[in-house]
Amino acid sequence: MRAGTLKYKLQLLEPKRVTDRMGAERTEYVPTRVVRAERVRATGSRSEEVGEHFPAHTAEFNIRDAHPVQENWRAQQLGGDLYTIVSIIPNRDKGYNTLLCDRVNE
Repeated sequence: MRAGTLKYKLQLLEPKRVTDRMGAERTEYVPTRVVRAERVRATGSRSEEVGEHFPAHTAEFNIRDAHPVQENWRAQQLGGDLYTIVSIIPNRDKGYNTLLCDRVNE
């Protein structure tokens, strides 16, 4: 992996289960670290569900394999969008992981 291509910064967010005082559980995303990443691809499409249009954006990022990350975590592109990490493809020969991400529509 070439260091010059790592021009994006991603804030990795780890999901934690939290119980409030009433006993309801919810998921909070706790920031873990900021990593440098290379954006390999970004695509967009539109889907229609029950008469409403929803944008669907996906992105692929390469990060160094030294950073701990798991599926279902979130990645916040600093100055950009919030993504859910759907899948991780390791590339041990080149020393990086490819994160396949879907943009969060909140």
